[in-house]
Amino acid sequence: MYVCICHALNEKKVKAALNDGATTPAAVFRHHGCQVQCGKCVPTVRAMAADHRATCAQNRAQAASQDHVPAYGVAAE
Repeated sequence: MYVCICHALNEKKVKAALNDGATTPAAVFRHHGCQVQCGKCVPTVRAMAADHRATCAQNRAQAASQDHVPAYGVAAE
């Protein structure tokens, strides 16, 4: 699905920018060498960035909790 018609940015391109460290709509556009034009896509890109941050935080929390489980798979009491 296209997110930004002005610059032909689709979900895949936005997600690639987010995976490369972009955290805001402006950073997503800079990643692709462009700037916001009409602005209609900004709320969507902002929501995608927020979802990406939440997913990353959840993944970090899961990884941290798995680090505390003993190797034999039974939690210590």
